[in-house]
This record gives sequence, C-alpha cells and structure tokens, in this order.
Amino acid sequence: MLDVNSFSRRDFLKGATALGITSMAIATGACESCYNKIKERPTRRNIANLAANDPIIQTYKDAVNAMKNLPAGDGRNWTKQAEIHLNKCVHGNWWFLPWHRAYLFYFEAICRKLTGNNDFALPYWNWTTSTSIPAPFWGAGNPLLNPTRTATQASVVNSSICGAGNINSILGQTNFLLFASAQATAQNQNNGYGVLEGSPHNYVHGFVGGEMATYMSPLDSVFWCHHNMIECLWVDWNINKSNANTNDTSWSGFTFNDFVDADGNAVPIQVATTLLFPLLSYQFEPCAPGAPSSVTRDKATLERFLREGGPHKLEYIKRYELRRPMTLPLGRAEPTRLKVEPEAFRTVLDPNGREKAVLTIDEVEVPPKQDVFVRVFVNKPDASGATSIDDPHYAGSFAFFCCPDPAHAGMAVAPTPKLRYLVDVTQTVRRLGQGGSLSPDLDVTLVPVPVEEQRRIETPSVTLGRVELAVASF
Repeated sequence: MLDVNSFSRRDFLKGATALGITSMAIATGACESCYNKIKERPTRRNIANLAANDPIIQTYKDAVNAMKNLPAGDGRNWTKQAEIHLNKCVHGNWWFLPWHRAYLFYFEAICRKLTGNNDFALPYWNWTTSTSIPAPFWGAGNPLLNPTRTATQASVVNSSICGAGNINSILGQTNFLLFASAQATAQNQNNGYGVLEGSPHNYVHGFVGGEMATYMSPLDSVFWCHHNMIECLWVDWNINKSNANTNDTSWSGFTFNDFVDADGNAVPIQVATTLLFPLLSYQFEPCAPGAPSSVTRDKATLERFLREGGPHKLEYIKRYELRRPMTLPLGRAEPTRLKVEPEAFRTVLDPNGREKAVLTIDEVEVPPKQDVFVRVFVNKPDASGATSIDDPHYAGSFAFFCCPDPAHAGMAVAPTPKLRYLVDVTQTVRRLGQGGSLSPDLDVTLVPVPVEEQRRIETPSVTLGRVELAVASF
C-alpha cells in the first residue's frame, strides 16, 4: 500500500527513534539493521489467498496452540488475552481504532515469540471479497476452529453491510468522528458508534455468532483476523486516502494500560505511539475495494500528517428530535416522522458545503441474540426487509455488538447499556433534495433484518427511545 522506497534511511531512523517502538530494538550501533527491518517489515496478508500449508497459517495455528497451553496466570495465555478484551475493550468511542491496533500489535508479537517465527504477520479476513468464513478456520482438530460459532462454512455475509458499495461509502467519510466513533472522555465510555464500527465491525461479530458475539470474542481465532481487516481499512482511510485523524491531544495523548508484550510483561502505550505502526512495524496487502497497490508520499509530509492529524468536530446547528419508545418489528417498516425546516438543509444540499445531515438513533436496547441489524431509509415509509439497498431512499445500516457476557466466570456485570448510533445521511438528503422530495414532514424508517437470510432468528423486534436528525458543521 505504501511505497517504502520513497523513505530514506535517515527518515526511517528518525521516525522509529521518535516512536520508541520496542519491537524494533533500536540501538545506536544498529542503524543499518534497523532500517532494513523497517523496510522489509512483515506484510499482513489476506488469509483466503494463502495455501493451506502456507507458513503464515501454520504459524498462526502453532501460536494459538502455544497460548492455549500456557499457564493460566501467564498474560499471554489464550483465555487471558480474551479477558483483556472482556475487561478493557474500547467500543463506541474514538479510541476504538487505536486500542484495537495496539491489541493486535502485541498479539502479533506474542505469536512471533512463542513460535520463533519473527517474520510472522497476522493475516486478515477480507469479508468484502471472501463472503464466508475462510477455510483455515474450519476442520476437526484445527486450533483455529471455534465450535460455538453460529455461522457455518456455507454462511454468507450480507452484501449491504460488507459489500464494496458500503465499504467504499465508509471510506469516503472524511470526518474522523463519524468514521471512527464518537468523542469521549473515558476509555470505556460508549458515546456513539461511527460508520466503520457500527456497521461492518459490529455486523461480522454477530454474523459469526457464538463466543464471537460476546466480549470474550478473542476466544475465536476469527476475531483477530476480523479486527485486522478493520485495521487495514483504517490504514487505507488514513494513509492512502489522506484522511486525517483528530488532532485533539486528549485523543492522541491518551495511554492504554491494558496489554502485555511478547514476554508477558505489562506494557503501557500511548495513542500517539500507535500512529506510525503501519509505517514501521507491518504493512498490508491492499484490502479496500479498488485500493492501489502502493502510494508514494513525501516522507516528511506524511509523517507530519500522521503525527499532527487535523481538526475534527461535529457542531450541531439545527436539531429535529423525536423522543418516544419505538418498537421495530423484524422485517417491517417503522416510520418516524420529524418536522424539519427545508431551509435549514440548504447548506447540506450544497455538494461543496461543510455541513452534514447526521442521524442519531439513540437509547437502542441490545437484542440478547444480536442476530439482526437495522437498515435506515429516509422518506420511504413503506420500506421493508425486501426493499433494495439500491433504493435512493436507503441511507445506511447499523448492527449490534455489545457488552460482557454475565455467564463468564460468574462475573457481576452492570446492566446492559442503551446504545447510540451515528448515521451520515447527507448523500441521501442530497438525492432527495435534487428530486424535490425533501418535505417539511420527513420520515426516517428503520427496518430490522436478519444477519443471515437462512438463519433462524430469535429477535422479534428492536426497541429504541430517540431519533434525531441534525444539521452539523464539521
């Protein structure tokens, strides 16, 4: 994805030294070796493109076996690694992406240490091109098999969530808060899912099902490859497409104290330290639809861009709210009528404007089985589960992944929170405005549909408490 040949030895060493990345073992007398390590850093590849006997797959299997055989008190133990996610995971806020980046980084280092394969790079599951769980995760006696999965080898992800159209739409989102989830002040604060987390990330957890649909999801080896796809998409959005992360120092200066290194020692890591990982520690095969194989950038400019980020805000100028309990029956429409002022949306209709139409679906109760997701339509009160996502009124979808499993180890768990989702409906509003159908009585229609058409669904309906459509400056 990134053309490393555009970087000089001095560039690499300066960036690596400033980061202080422990895996690089940077020392005064090892400059040439360090440069070569970075230039030839391992490539994270699409697992579906690997042969069954590929060393990457074998190393992954060996690492998982080794973790499962470690003493229960070792922080690298398979269950202990999953408990990091159970107890500390970040969801529904702007640290979702860097927290999971660090989680994968240290997991990958543990895999290398336990297997002795220092060239190992964690593969990813590209569910856009490989619509079923790939073959390496199946088979009797396979350490990558998790028998609790609801999905089968024949199960296929929903294209409206994981297809190229939705992924390209997500990657076309330029606002960090809408892309990467809502601003927060505490690590475990769930303030609102952005489009990457709330749509394909959440959906795939529910699609796989079993332990993957709980906060002990890292017990399923699919978890690590799923999140590596999310990481790859962030790299594409941030580096290939030149979208800036936020420059808010309360984001970049935050420190996670949740992980262990390759030797099992606790290790703190600051968000700012993770920002150059894709340049210094690993690289990716292209994973985004239509992604270029390489991108050449001026080193100084790129490093400054990644370190500094850019200003991001969502300042609500006009809000139109409906607050009342709503029950959304499976597969059927539940239109919600909001009185809006068409004049207020005039700036949103300007394709060159700096304002967006942001829909907030709030106080959403999590279905116990998380086996449905919700499609959003604007001014389509007759929408149903059969309505095509190619319909001009379709605005997006959101899915469920939430909360610790109270059955795990007899844990006492707080009541399930009610969730908030952010959906950027700007393009839909623009289409309707151009067609002359943006009326003062605007319908927002929410339709729950099964995560998989052939699956028996136990969720009859979804309940929420508030819908808001806002004009937001960004």
